[in-house]
Amino acid sequence: MSILIPVAIILFLVYLLSFYDNIRLMRKFWIYGGKMPGPPAHPIFGNASLFKNKTTEDFVEIFVNLANEARAKGANLMRTQVMNRIYVWPLNGKTAATILESSTEVNKGDDYSFLVPWLGGGLLMEQGEKWKNHRKMLTPAFHFAKLEGYLDVFNSESKILIDCIEKAMETQDTIDLFPFFKRCTLDIICGTAMGIKFNAQIEHHHEYVKAVEGFNKLTVEYSLNPFLWNKFVYWALGYQKMHDDFLLVLKKFTNDAIVERRAALASGAVEKETSKRKMNFLDILLSSEESMELTSEDIRKEVDTFLFAGHDTTSTSLSWLCWNLAHNADVQENVYREILEVFGEDPNEDVTSEKINRLEYTERVLKESKRMFAPVPGVQRKLTKDIVIDGITIPSEGNITISPTVLHCNPQVYQNPEKFDPDRFLPEECLKRHSYDYIPFSAGLRNCIGQKFSVLNEKVMLVHILRNFRLVPKIGFYETKPLFEVVAKPSHGIPMKLIRRY
Repeated sequence: MSILIPVAIILFLVYLLSFYDNIRLMRKFWIYGGKMPGPPAHPIFGNASLFKNKTTEDFVEIFVNLANEARAKGANLMRTQVMNRIYVWPLNGKTAATILESSTEVNKGDDYSFLVPWLGGGLLMEQGEKWKNHRKMLTPAFHFAKLEGYLDVFNSESKILIDCIEKAMETQDTIDLFPFFKRCTLDIICGTAMGIKFNAQIEHHHEYVKAVEGFNKLTVEYSLNPFLWNKFVYWALGYQKMHDDFLLVLKKFTNDAIVERRAALASGAVEKETSKRKMNFLDILLSSEESMELTSEDIRKEVDTFLFAGHDTTSTSLSWLCWNLAHNADVQENVYREILEVFGEDPNEDVTSEKINRLEYTERVLKESKRMFAPVPGVQRKLTKDIVIDGITIPSEGNITISPTVLHCNPQVYQNPEKFDPDRFLPEECLKRHSYDYIPFSAGLRNCIGQKFSVLNEKVMLVHILRNFRLVPKIGFYETKPLFEVVAKPSHGIPMKLIRRY
């Protein structure tokens, strides 16, 4: 009993301090937020009422409408608030540049906190000197020569994808391509990042796949429910146990792969530095283990970051690309004709970097698809000090939300933003707008290190798909919507009728 009393006192004091800090932040953000453009906010709940009875399927429309209302009033930024958090949204590339080009305001925002137990310490979450050193170390993994070395995996897994789709077509008239793309990109990431054959396309029910899905769902639920931000509530409702169970599976999978690859390198079973081009992402980390003083946990976090950021974003981007092509038959036909002109009529020919770089029209189509459906709808920075943007003071501890979704739907930059028009990315058109008005992979110091990898992966898969199938939509364009989550997945998939070309 004598021990329990001081423990109870300490817990109570921690609760009081937490309660005080929440009140302090609410008061601070209420004062500053009242001077910013944005929807009326409640002193305690902020703008939570905007999201009542809504899902992340509705959020894109909510945020885009709020942004356009603010722009119509001449604002270059807007703010939203929920409980003890404030979010300030730049509404055009020029305003976003203040944060994107900052060398000091690079810390991730509050909404990333949920990912810390899994990815904290990896390139996505890290900050300061450690982030700079790891970024420098990992950059060679995405050089052009290295990407060429990944083409074998891109091609082989894309061919398996075609086989899997054709098998499904034997019994199904309607095919949702999204889960097929997710499994394919996961196999590609595992092959290129860790040099392992994962076989997600064949073994659909792997526990790692289930754990990724489960953890992603928890992430969304946590971000949408402020009551879950309280650790006791999170634990009492059983979320902490689910969280820990998923993490156990995720970490074990990666740690086992690291142990296996380290042993293979040590035994000479795989090539080491003799072929730099053949070294995968994990090999680079293992070869830098001593010089960079990397721990096994450091390596695990970087590999997990690449797995997490790589397969979900690419599969989502490719899904929206195919959705746009299915609903714009003329554009799809133009892309197909360009593919035939460059690659010829053999649907089994491997895609090469030399030929894929000649797909100029297809490149514009990819960019326009990412404008309409940015794979990552928003990134955040948490301010370390007060800053002034467009004459408005944004307080320290506040979040800046850089949203490609909001920036890409700006009617002041993109006329008729809901229209699919690849010619927006003709060279002369690009020169008319600020470079940060189009940022599907973010921009500045913390831009996506793997963007060239992702685009090349997407192009290779697209070439294989369109050489084999014509895409016909089974539902209306707006019957599936981008979810405003970590990744903008299609809410109802992308159901298609696929017509064989051969």
